[in-house]
Amino acid sequence: MADRTQSNKCHLEGMTPAELVNAKEETEELGGYFVVNGIEKLIRMLIVGKRNFPMAIIRPSFQNRGQSYTKFGIQIRSVRPDQTSQTNVLHYLSDGNVTFRFSWRKNEYLVPVMMILKALVETNDREIFEGLVGAAGSKGLADKQFVTDRVELLLRTYKVYGIHSKAKTRAYLGSKFKVVLGVPDDMPDEDAGAEFLRRIVLPHLGSSDVTESQDIDKFKMLLFMIKKLYSLVEGECTVDNPDAVQNQEILLGGFLYGMILKEKIEDWLMSIRALASEWCRNTQHRFTDPEFEKDFLGRIVRRTNENLGNAMEYFLSTGNLVSSSGLDLQQTSGYTVVAEKINFYRFISHFRMVHRGSFFAELKTTTVRKLLPESWGFLCPVHTPDGSPCGLLNHLAHKCKIATSDVDSSAIPGLVAQLGISNVSSALLEDSVVVQLDGRILGFCSLKQAKVISDTLRYWKVEGTHNVPRELEIGYIPMSNGGQYPGVYMFTQSARLYRPVKYLPLDGLDYVGPFEQPYMTIACTEPEIVSGESTHVEYDPTNILSIVANQTPFSDFNQSPRNMYQCQMGKQSMGTPGTATAYRTDNKSYRLQTGQTPVVRAPLHNEYGLDNFPNGMNAVVAVISYTGYDMDDAFIMNKSAHERGFGHGTIYKTKKVELNDGSRTKGSKRVTKLFGFAPDGIVKADWRLKLDDDGLPHVGTMMQKGDILCAYHTVTYDASKQEYVNKDGQTSFEKYKDDEVGFIEEVRIIGSDTGAEPLQAVSIKIRVPRSPVIGDKFSSRHGQKGVMSQKWPCIDMPFSESGMQPDIIINPHAFPSRMTIGK
Repeated sequence: MADRTQSNKCHLEGMTPAELVNAKEETEELGGYFVVNGIEKLIRMLIVGKRNFPMAIIRPSFQNRGQSYTKFGIQIRSVRPDQTSQTNVLHYLSDGNVTFRFSWRKNEYLVPVMMILKALVETNDREIFEGLVGAAGSKGLADKQFVTDRVELLLRTYKVYGIHSKAKTRAYLGSKFKVVLGVPDDMPDEDAGAEFLRRIVLPHLGSSDVTESQDIDKFKMLLFMIKKLYSLVEGECTVDNPDAVQNQEILLGGFLYGMILKEKIEDWLMSIRALASEWCRNTQHRFTDPEFEKDFLGRIVRRTNENLGNAMEYFLSTGNLVSSSGLDLQQTSGYTVVAEKINFYRFISHFRMVHRGSFFAELKTTTVRKLLPESWGFLCPVHTPDGSPCGLLNHLAHKCKIATSDVDSSAIPGLVAQLGISNVSSALLEDSVVVQLDGRILGFCSLKQAKVISDTLRYWKVEGTHNVPRELEIGYIPMSNGGQYPGVYMFTQSARLYRPVKYLPLDGLDYVGPFEQPYMTIACTEPEIVSGESTHVEYDPTNILSIVANQTPFSDFNQSPRNMYQCQMGKQSMGTPGTATAYRTDNKSYRLQTGQTPVVRAPLHNEYGLDNFPNGMNAVVAVISYTGYDMDDAFIMNKSAHERGFGHGTIYKTKKVELNDGSRTKGSKRVTKLFGFAPDGIVKADWRLKLDDDGLPHVGTMMQKGDILCAYHTVTYDASKQEYVNKDGQTSFEKYKDDEVGFIEEVRIIGSDTGAEPLQAVSIKIRVPRSPVIGDKFSSRHGQKGVMSQKWPCIDMPFSESGMQPDIIINPHAFPSRMTIGK
């Protein structure tokens, strides 16, 4: 099974730069990718819905679920401790009823929500009514008529089932879902119902050894979700936008890898169970008999043919998800990408990119691609490709972090209780709002107290007291007229985005998450701070940009699309892919021979050490209309600058020559060819110029199209002499087929897995010098690309007052319409 580089299973972990160089690696080896069949593969980060938060959604497709279904729903993506998730949806029906929907092993099921409530705790209709509507106030229930009518109908329509106790309801659910869940046939119906609630209903509140208090938490959460659904239908609250970063998180590669591995192990155990049952039927023995222990490995486990390593390697190499459950994800392919090393900008961008998912790439609507204000400081507004992935493939702002593990939140429930919350249902308190921690209801409080709680916790977390973690996200949503559903929603779990800002009351570091940011007042710069209103200020205005977007000098003077183009072209340019290129065998790699550090650079250029990987050259540019060869973005290059090596690069190609040419199967061990000249054949002098005695090329040999690359001859094995013999005296050749002139840089001899066979494969690295030619594309760092149209003699070039001659001449018409003032 492939290991992730720089993980604790990787031998590079913890090495100093000097040790990495001795190990023939990059001094700044990033790690985080897998090497599969010699190719560096990266599990891409995907955007998924925010965990454990009930989102109000309006989706017209909900009406297709059945008769009387409406477009209103509440959706929660409930995540278990092992990072697998289960989506629960509440549907509003036109008659006021509510249905609970879930998906299990790619099939959808609908259950009346009242049945789930009755199965979770021992309750009665009055408790549910008061939990949703509240006790009658001084005016009675007149002002709650909308909810009252619907809750009455909810309770009345459930009467037809005639099951009211917790035990009976669980037994009913168990009898219906026993086959679906795959539980043993002899399991009592009530236990099967409990298993249904454990696995499917809000598993983030209890998914193993579920206690009674966890079932009460699930009951409270369902009541809250029903209340929010009725509020949405009535128009009191608005929908939660699933395209806003506020309601999103990142599916990290390690979590996805673990989810797939867990499912593969589960499937393997299920197949062992089926085979063990079959063995019992066929042999008439029990599991406790000694025969079972004897046959377990040989006749049961071996028959499963399970190879977990191959399954994981298939996922990494193809990016395809083969899953019986679908893992609660919306796509089955495109999970991995090749970590390309065209240049360092390209390579580093792979580790900061987040994708919305291939499902959204096929949508006709453009709403998912829009840049929303909630993304400020989390997703870069500039660094997104143009074309089909525009707005779907984004990059993280350079200061944005992703929580990779949960933080300790054990002290928070006690602190919130001290600050004044009530455990009584929100409906029983006038104008009260919910207080939640990671999708668990801690209690309810007044609107005024909610503000106090959020402000106090923020002060404590920046101060570092009361065991409040600095990474805690405190989403305080105030009461509004038709805005988001109010409450205090706190999050401490992994996969969240957060970023650093300065907290003004303490002048200290605070981490802000995307859920809380829309309701905070964060000044961009110090002069913008409004006394008594601003609570935070940015450390630097450029914190909203990604690493690559920050490398465009004076980008604030450019027209915005030009900065977007530059982010793409910076990643396409011939630069420096790394410092350990001599030890790599990429199919193709590019290197700028004499890359230079830019004279004009952004402040972050030094911070990220990008001088170690130069990506271009400084040039003297004349903006002048000169010859007519510089029309339409074409430019003229100084011939002498070209001869001095301006823009000169090198392409390294690796060619693998295998003598077995795929004809030898894995089982066949026959060797039919060997490298070298045929022993009794003719060897011409010009062959000797190119090749050594072993039939392989000399390092440094020049290669042109049609030249011989290596020599081999056919052999048969002579058992009496115990050696390979050539009988026909014929030497065959592998030819160099490329048009460009190349030089042999390196010859690697590749042995067999056992090391017992003669040489059957070589890897030859060819260096192709690549000087700029007419038609090559060049670009400035401001998104202005041009084609080299002519090499102009030095004596014919214009010159400045001091006698300086330009390397490049570009037409003045390239500037006015593009408005690249930064250039």
